[in-house]
Amino acid sequence: MQAIGLYEYGGPEVLRVLDLPEPHAGPGEVRVRVHAAAVNPSDTLLRAGVTAPFLEGSPPPRGCPAWTSPA
Repeated sequence: MQAIGLYEYGGPEVLRVLDLPEPHAGPGEVRVRVHAAAVNPSDTLLRAGVTAPFLEGSPPPRGCPAWTSPA
């Protein structure tokens, strides 16, 4: 599965295409197919680092959808 991830604040150039393992539903869970997704204005502000002063003490984003280290 491919996803878009980010590991630092910045413009669109900091986004990376990630190859992640295909998720599987565990016991008591379901897997749903996403037909559409959206990016909210607040998502672009977070990526750009504009909201960083409000998140003092929080690290920069470390990937999406999972919080993992870059390969």
